[in-house]
Amino acid sequence: MNNNLENAKALIQQGFAIIPLFKNAKHNNDKEILERDYTIEDITNPKIVGANTCWDSDGNLGINLKKSNLIDVDLENEASVYFGALWLPQTFTIGSGSKGITHYFYKNVNEDETITLDKSIVEYRAEGQTVVYGSTKDKKTGELVKRYWGKTISPAPAPRDLQQIVKKICFFSWLSTVKTFENANTDALQLDSCMKRYTEWSDEERIQTLDAFFRKVLDPHHRDLKETKWNRIVNSNNKETKNAGYNAFAKKCGVNPTQMRNKLGWIGKTPIDQEYEKTPSRRDFKRNGIDLKALMTEDVPPLKYAVRPILPEGLVLIAGRPKAMKSWTMLHLCYCVENGIKFLNHDVVQGNALYLSLEDSKRRLKDRIFKLGHFNSKRVPECDVEAPYLGFGLEEDIQRWIDESTDPRLIVIDTLARVKPRTKKSSGTAYDLDNELLRNVQKLAISNGVCIVLISHLSKSETEYSFDRITGSAGLQGMTDAFWLMDRGDTENAKASITGRGRDIVDFSYEVKWNDQTYKYEWIGNKIEIERNENRASIIYAMEGLFKTDPVKNAEVKPSQVYKFLDYKAQSKDAKNVSRTMLRMAEGGELHSGKKFGTYKLVKTPTHKEEDSPF
Repeated sequence: MNNNLENAKALIQQGFAIIPLFKNAKHNNDKEILERDYTIEDITNPKIVGANTCWDSDGNLGINLKKSNLIDVDLENEASVYFGALWLPQTFTIGSGSKGITHYFYKNVNEDETITLDKSIVEYRAEGQTVVYGSTKDKKTGELVKRYWGKTISPAPAPRDLQQIVKKICFFSWLSTVKTFENANTDALQLDSCMKRYTEWSDEERIQTLDAFFRKVLDPHHRDLKETKWNRIVNSNNKETKNAGYNAFAKKCGVNPTQMRNKLGWIGKTPIDQEYEKTPSRRDFKRNGIDLKALMTEDVPPLKYAVRPILPEGLVLIAGRPKAMKSWTMLHLCYCVENGIKFLNHDVVQGNALYLSLEDSKRRLKDRIFKLGHFNSKRVPECDVEAPYLGFGLEEDIQRWIDESTDPRLIVIDTLARVKPRTKKSSGTAYDLDNELLRNVQKLAISNGVCIVLISHLSKSETEYSFDRITGSAGLQGMTDAFWLMDRGDTENAKASITGRGRDIVDFSYEVKWNDQTYKYEWIGNKIEIERNENRASIIYAMEGLFKTDPVKNAEVKPSQVYKFLDYKAQSKDAKNVSRTMLRMAEGGELHSGKKFGTYKLVKTPTHKEEDSPF
């Protein structure tokens, strides 16, 4: 306990926001773990919710990265630890068991965000929490690994090129595992050729990188480990008029060229087509870059919408369970855009729409149009039940449709699975493949000021109905500008909802109702506000019922009494909402805090006169 307190005080002195955790764990039971400002007193007095302790007073200690304004470079394997020690600037560090120094913490002075590369190699996080004191289970072996402090100096400000350094660590850590390197002749020659072609590194950095990499993958006493050798290789590539590209190096390493190209993209810029063998790609940032001062006076076109303010230009992903009526809704949306009809109580920006209904037949489409009531519409969206794959002509066909339309506004691809080409596992990670497939589609949408909607499904996992369940990799979500989740509410007690999130839109969550007569979703209102009002009404109802049952005993009640009265299960979402809502109601004057800690009383009793009130 004393040790824990001393470490907590030391962390706070460094400007860190501490998080008390369970012993030998990376979590606690506090649902507001990343929102709460923990104090030294919290270490000795764990919060109790019901019968459960939220954390252990002698448990692990973590830090809140966002509240501490920190970046955590988390090195996950032996190779990344090796390269991290060579290339990362000195700063505050944490070690993990026998792995060595695995965490480097930097002040987030550049407002960097979390980036995803390969989580099995390195993580670059600017949010969430990290264990800095105690023991945690090893991901592979399950054994407890003790965390220890390395350098306890103040965290250094993150250099502007920190992300590039981390990407460099990630690439060379990955490269060290793809083949057995036995010498540094053709291997080093082709590796340096790629560094020369795809990066802007100086000769000195290329020499130092070759030396560091081959000292990692070769025997320490290998005869090739000489600076003179690296000098000769770099000078040779500088003199050659033709240098090997990623194709040749991929073949040398025994990996797929696309995978090698994508990995090299971490440290530089690799072209998509095969012209890389002829001309290296370069950009003069001083002459061709964006003048930010001039940008402030430039007349930049405002963001365009298909539906204001929830469906913007760009690439939008809409997902839901089977039978969430996604296809019905998207067909209706296309008609709304073509005819300028309101959609979900929102204004539509009228324009041309294209609907690729790739899971339907003509018969099914005709039936839906009649049932939706659009058979007499003045304007109709263009439609097809067939389309080429992404990367095999679809992008060109979409561009042609845009060029030939008078006012292109919306394109719906129903579904994404029908236009994704099949790939072998050796073609690269799911993230890499999704990123590559959708990059051109996103550029197509933004450059033309149109909204391209991709319809997808949710995974079958039993997790909460959330964006994390969208089928596909993080690369799929990373390349989209906005997401929608559609929930028809088929599960027990679940209400229909449409929820959205995106870069250029404000997060929304609407309660809707599916109408079996019109085959459309009807807009009810803001889901959060509706639920909040319903929760408050339920709480007042329960407290009045308890008071009537026993005015003396139930003058002051706990949240647990309320949710038991409402027949909510103790660990359910509804029960947890009761506790949070009662606290907010007390803060807003809708309830009074009781004399006992954690109890509440009604502002006005339901049936008793004021003089008879037990308050």
